[in-house]
Amino acid sequence: MSQHALQTLLAPSSAIVLTGQDPTDPILITLLQALSKTNKELTLVGVIPEWDAKQLCVNHYASCHQLNKPYDVAIFAGKTNQPMRDIIADCGRAGIHSLLMLSWTGEDVNEIQHYLRLYNVRLLGPNSFGICRPKKGFSAWLGLTHPLPGRLALMSQSGTVASALVDWASWQGIGFSQVVAMGSPVDVMPSQILDFLSNDFESQAILMYLQSVGQPTRFLSSLRAASRSKPVAVVTEHNLGADPRVLDAALMRTGAVRGRRLNDLIGAASVMTNARRIKEGSLMIIGNGAGPGELAAQRAAELNLSLLKPDPVLREQLENIVSQRGHIGPVSTVWASCPSNVFVDLAHTTLNSQSCGAVLLMLSPTALIDLSSFCEQVTALHRKQKKLIMVCLLGGGDIIAMRTRLNEAGIPTFRTPETAIEGFQFLEQFQRNQQLAKQSPDSNAASQQLNIEQARKHLKTFIRQGKTQLSAIDFAPVLALFNLSFANFPRSQSVINAALHVRIFRDPVFGTAIGVALGGSDQGSPQKSEVVGLPPLNTLLARDLISQLLPPGNYPHIEALLLNVSSLACELPECQTLQLSKLYIDQYDCLNGDIDIRLAPCTNKRRYDHLAIQPYPRHWVSHVTLRDGSQTTVRPVRPEDSPLIADFVRGMSKETRYLRFISNIEELTPRMLSTMSHIDYDREMAFMAVHNVDGKDRLIGTSRYIDNFDDQSCEFAVVLDDDFQGLGLASYLMKQLFLAAADKGIRVMQGIVLAENKRMITFCKHLGFGIQRDPDDISQVIATVALNKQFIDSLGSKKQ
Repeated sequence: MSQHALQTLLAPSSAIVLTGQDPTDPILITLLQALSKTNKELTLVGVIPEWDAKQLCVNHYASCHQLNKPYDVAIFAGKTNQPMRDIIADCGRAGIHSLLMLSWTGEDVNEIQHYLRLYNVRLLGPNSFGICRPKKGFSAWLGLTHPLPGRLALMSQSGTVASALVDWASWQGIGFSQVVAMGSPVDVMPSQILDFLSNDFESQAILMYLQSVGQPTRFLSSLRAASRSKPVAVVTEHNLGADPRVLDAALMRTGAVRGRRLNDLIGAASVMTNARRIKEGSLMIIGNGAGPGELAAQRAAELNLSLLKPDPVLREQLENIVSQRGHIGPVSTVWASCPSNVFVDLAHTTLNSQSCGAVLLMLSPTALIDLSSFCEQVTALHRKQKKLIMVCLLGGGDIIAMRTRLNEAGIPTFRTPETAIEGFQFLEQFQRNQQLAKQSPDSNAASQQLNIEQARKHLKTFIRQGKTQLSAIDFAPVLALFNLSFANFPRSQSVINAALHVRIFRDPVFGTAIGVALGGSDQGSPQKSEVVGLPPLNTLLARDLISQLLPPGNYPHIEALLLNVSSLACELPECQTLQLSKLYIDQYDCLNGDIDIRLAPCTNKRRYDHLAIQPYPRHWVSHVTLRDGSQTTVRPVRPEDSPLIADFVRGMSKETRYLRFISNIEELTPRMLSTMSHIDYDREMAFMAVHNVDGKDRLIGTSRYIDNFDDQSCEFAVVLDDDFQGLGLASYLMKQLFLAAADKGIRVMQGIVLAENKRMITFCKHLGFGIQRDPDDISQVIATVALNKQFIDSLGSKKQ
């Protein structure tokens, strides 16, 4: 159960090649050449290719039926008249449950998916450019350059883009942990590869080139999970068909950073695997020539990045080091004839200043500077201080080896001034987006006790009557239910000077979005100054939107307006568009402006299906009376519950902690605590039973599941405070977990239990789990239950 569902596909230990029927197929020959560089033995099934195997040991079989042992993955690279259903069936019957398809097929996608499920086979492709796992020596890759081993993962839906990125990165000495060129996804989607990479220890950062995202809610969920643990940079093709501002807003909410060009991925590559967190302060540029430094400053100005202007004290210190051999400023230039220690001393002194957050050392190759000595000194400085040092070494030839050397030392290294500045901007954006990604806002409707049912009843009545475009008078009662009340008042009484334009609209990819602009707008006109966010919003997210429009300050009335609009957007999917134009607000939060509303019937199966980012699932909050008569609240975990969880684990007996975590931990690490409290409700659920004692909340039990990334199963855990066992709470927590998992379409729930934990095994049997020995560890058992309709329906009749 510890192995990821895509492990055998993306990091296989053994492979066969399905050669098809054409022995001269160029894709087949290229694949065999790639595999031969890292393998001493190849296993081929199908036609014998017209290819010189040289010193390789080649095992050949006419069909999969003749294989005498199981293999992790089958790679299909030839041409064949055999239908896909037969290829999939042959793999499944041979015990091969992963298929990498480099060739193309025009067969019906639905039929392919049917047979993949029937034979339990996962497919990457068709039309994939291949995968690489350099440290493992696996390279089923059609690119010209084979990637160096490293810590950077690359996922691209374009094979040619992946090949170019690998070539560019190799030239800069940047290595890869994993390369995946997806092709045309039929089965395995970008979100599932992200799930694998987010849990891959070898991959410390992720680069992505996307042409489509599949199901947007699941994609954003997977991207948020990945960027929670490691930096992620994304470049997209044609904005994925979305409004570019909506795409930006969606990526910001995941913690990932968006690039605009392929070159942005190269700029991000070095800092992603090497860079430290940027401290407070500005960037200082130090170089041995004015030209490259000015190019860097120009790019910084274009990106609105502030460069350090040395204060008088720092300027005097730096000028003493330069000793009239250069110029000190935001871009400090030192004579090319100066020894390398001058550059390093300048960097060291600048980094000691509180006003400096990072330093960029930019050198052009000359015969006057000892670059080897420079690399040694910069590496030594990097090791003894905590602020960010970046290096830009221009040129090729021997400079490539120098860049590789610095990269291996953990120093972000670049080959052009522009990419260096873009790499720094990437870090700034990443740190900002990480704060936004930690937000798990509610729709605010329940907390404000808004009458959602009454509002939806109004809208359904209008739709039934055929009224899909409403007047302000028609919609006023609905707006009032969301604390959006309109009144006529002189604009001189407004608490804001400029009119606002606020709208709810539907993006073709990411669904409901909120736009905010200054100055008002005529209906339907383009919003050039508009900033966009995705609901649900909370105070921090609303303030982030406002900060992009207005000078720094306190804007409580606009915050309240945006939170109320967010609640309406979350709770009324029938509201396709809402435009509040030429809007002013008085001190009582009354609004004055124009209104335009358009409705459409809602066919969503779930409450928040129209949202790309799911709000806090307040509908799972419940109250239960325990067997001793006491009452407790059971609700989904929130990020701010970290202290409760930490105290709960700390207060467990040693035996309970050991049985829950299968480890002798004393308390949770900060990373474990963050993982357990920052729940992505689309892919996992954690319930907590909170007991109020003397006005203070105390956590007394939890249950949780996490998706196994195979779209059908999950792993569960449940644990109670030692003082609250035997009161029916564990059964209730598991019942809620069953219902939540089934609601997400999960069909099987499993859990690992120590064989010595007889009480838990008995409890699982009582709930309906089947118990079997773990084939990989005799000290454990696996509890499994199918969440079919019969089982879910039976939960209503079971007592605690």
